[in-house]
Amino acid sequence: MEGDIWTALHTARIANAAFFLGMMVSIWIAARFSSVAVDKGINMAGKIICSLFAIGVFMGNWVIGSTVMSTYTGFGKAFEMLGETGEELSPMAIGFIEYFGTESSGMPNPVMMLVGITGLLIAVSPLWFNSSD
Repeated sequence: MEGDIWTALHTARIANAAFFLGMMVSIWIAARFSSVAVDKGINMAGKIICSLFAIGVFMGNWVIGSTVMSTYTGFGKAFEMLGETGEELSPMAIGFIEYFGTESSGMPNPVMMLVGITGLLIAVSPLWFNSSD
């Protein structure tokens, strides 16, 4: 039964990889929009629209990061519940539970938080800060 959980986890990791690629592309698009807007001498309304888009990208990526972490804690809970049935868990499953836990925090992991925050800053800062300063 533990093998089935591992199989499902690794299948879910394929989706997580697609999520991560989507996050990187969306951050790049937001940063590119801002870069082109600054090059074209965008007005205040355009700056606000580009900023709102960048904030939307950040918020969407935060949700994706939270979903990924919830997936991992869900698999941690599955391993825990399997152990409660009396089946002996492998050291890897026990380590997985210890690392990811069994209760979702609703937050992305710290690395994904950093990626999201820096992506937001990369997209928004050219709009509001003069690069010649």
